[in-house]
Amino acid sequence: MDLNKNTSKRFNLITNNHIPWYDTLKDNDYCHKIYSLIENSNVLDKFNNSSKYELEEFIKNLNNLTKSFKTIVFVAGQKCFPMMLRLAKLMRNNGYKTFLLNMEPLNESDSNSLKDCFDYALQNCLFFPVLKKILKKINPDYFHVQCWMLSYHLGRFIIENKKNSKVICDFYDVTGMYSEEKSLKIIYDDFNVDQDLENEKFIFKNADGIIHRYKQEIFLDYSKKYKRKKNILEFQQYPTEVVKFNKKNKINKYQFVFCGTLIPPNDINHPKELFNASGLNEAFMSILKNNHELNIYLPINGNSVFNKWIFDLKKCSYPETLKIHNSLPLESLITEISKYDFGINIQKIDMKKTKISHFSYKGAMGTKNYTYLEAGLPILVNDEYSYCKELVEKNSIGIAVKSKDLRNIDHILKKVDINSLKKNVKKFNVKNNLFEKYNELSAFYESL
Repeated sequence: MDLNKNTSKRFNLITNNHIPWYDTLKDNDYCHKIYSLIENSNVLDKFNNSSKYELEEFIKNLNNLTKSFKTIVFVAGQKCFPMMLRLAKLMRNNGYKTFLLNMEPLNESDSNSLKDCFDYALQNCLFFPVLKKILKKINPDYFHVQCWMLSYHLGRFIIENKKNSKVICDFYDVTGMYSEEKSLKIIYDDFNVDQDLENEKFIFKNADGIIHRYKQEIFLDYSKKYKRKKNILEFQQYPTEVVKFNKKNKINKYQFVFCGTLIPPNDINHPKELFNASGLNEAFMSILKNNHELNIYLPINGNSVFNKWIFDLKKCSYPETLKIHNSLPLESLITEISKYDFGINIQKIDMKKTKISHFSYKGAMGTKNYTYLEAGLPILVNDEYSYCKELVEKNSIGIAVKSKDLRNIDHILKKVDINSLKKNVKKFNVKNNLFEKYNELSAFYESL
């Protein structure tokens, strides 16, 4: 396919040179500078010497198992997120041999979460030229690539450098579905937006399969711009177990829980028209003002400065009813939060000013919704997000609340039979757990 000259030049810059993965979103001048410094030092010699054994073992193990089993190599950038880990574990438990290539090093917690998911994992590939050397020596049945917004160069690179393997690109957010190009450039560097949209186009046109979290018909509608019609699968973060139903005694006050990124209100880098989660403060206040308890589990991608606002809210206004907890791995988190009453995924949204696209409002589905459901919790979602609203109302597993009605949340809650909602959540999980969905996923792989 024809590629834009400038974006192709940038793609070649970050993939043909020894630029660390975590620097691939920096501008061209910085990338030139960093790879020049690296190549004029002994860094590469040290890296190659220290990683030689691990690379050879990964390649040897994979090639040996490819002779007798169907093999899947999962590929991730900064870390392998829980959704991919679950898919890897599911496929491994059903006879596939699974491997992980991770561009960055993994911390101890992340490494521990891999142990039942992969036959072999290789972390800290770090440079695209190193990844290319590996790809030249392996030929698994499938590559399954975690495609993270602004990092689609990873998916494109795998497609361009694989041998006969089928490549599945697994999207979370889709850059072009999130907002228009001109709006994206308000918050991200122009060169990264241009590169990501070009790589998105390449993936849609060339990937053997695409997995996503959107409503299928909305995703298919968006795919028309790339003339893509087939080998597209909606696959959500379905639960791995059905938790015990916890009956709620009749009281007027509830315990809510929120797990996710805590975008500060009025943050210059996260304007409300492009980050609806900057309206979390208003949603939290609507709950706390009515003397309900709110439990916040800190996100794995936050920091003390970014999260400061929630600690300030607790200290200044709600020292007793706002409770803040450390982040937890997904499986531990699900067990921990199952003791609460509702999971919340609501924020104050101004539909008159928003620059988020209709594809998001009509089709997006947050993975945190399924985290709450797996914990046995009914969920509160925004009415403005049609697919989330459809999920809770069609299955009677939560409440869809309009932003303008947040101030009336207590009145809305008084009409709710929480035990009925919790029973419906359990029914939903019995029908929609990961093991029930295996045949759907396996058939998708085999159809490629």
